[in-house]
Amino acid sequence: MARLILLFAVLAAGALSMALVSPHDIELTSWLYENKSQGFVDLMSESIFELERFGGGDLIVCYSAVCLLLYLCSSLIDADCAGRRVLNFLQQSLLASSGWADWLRRNRLRLEFLVVSTFCCSTLMVKLLKWTMARPRPKKYFWGTRPFYEWWEVGPYFLDEGTYRASFPSGHTASAITLMGLVYVLWFSYQDKRHRHLGTALFMFTILFTLAMASARIMTRAHWPSDVTFSIFGGWVLIHVLFFYGLRVSGGSAGLACGYAELSPPPPFRGIRICWYLSLFCLALVGLFLGGKHFLHDRWPGMIVFSIASVPLLIYAALKCHGEGLFSADT
Repeated sequence: MARLILLFAVLAAGALSMALVSPHDIELTSWLYENKSQGFVDLMSESIFELERFGGGDLIVCYSAVCLLLYLCSSLIDADCAGRRVLNFLQQSLLASSGWADWLRRNRLRLEFLVVSTFCCSTLMVKLLKWTMARPRPKKYFWGTRPFYEWWEVGPYFLDEGTYRASFPSGHTASAITLMGLVYVLWFSYQDKRHRHLGTALFMFTILFTLAMASARIMTRAHWPSDVTFSIFGGWVLIHVLFFYGLRVSGGSAGLACGYAELSPPPPFRGIRICWYLSLFCLALVGLFLGGKHFLHDRWPGMIVFSIASVPLLIYAALKCHGEGLFSADT
């Protein structure tokens, strides 16, 4: 019941925020741009990967990389590495420390969730909506090269005009909210108060960090306020659904909600396979939509073939995801 109450609370807060922000997209963007702090914008936008100072986005890159590395190590310790000298050497190195190997095995489901939720939130959700909604960025509107489009309207960009550069939603903000996945792990998959207190502290940091990233993106006229608002609540809802229903990290046959002291480890590398099949699923949705859009607007009518081909791919990917245990009662 608590998980449903929290879900409805996030949905209600998101809907209310979108309703309050959307009518004032232009005014809020103009005000934040005119009153921006260049030092703050630089802090949130610079990156050591572009030979600049450490920026806000680098925190998420490092977090994602650590989660992926730990998950790969966790899967490797139980993988079949026969006949693969390098992988076998790495496996034996990990197994040499029984305490470390035991920690990796016990936390594999948690790590899998962090990897899958981060990928879905920061990449799949963002790319799927950018390619389909194709909303012009604020700078295009203020330069006078594109009209204003609401977040729910399909924008003017076609495939040859760079739909991937669209404004809705904000990828940087969606990446920032992925830290909420770790908050859920600390809150709901451990039974001791120490982890829950740590989760509460991380929750406060995640909210402040995400709002800072969202503000910086608006200040540069890269996104509208409704873009970043959707990323915050849309990403949060996606993380919640994956945690409780998709992978059942705290519920189902493997969860603490059933009284188990520890989470049962899923099959090795299952999260990587889930990410792959989810990518195919989203690619099929994009192909289905863009093929129809180009056909209806007589832009590239031949792309209707992509819409037709996307249907079996959509079904295939959905069945594969379910077969891997995603949204399965046996997860």
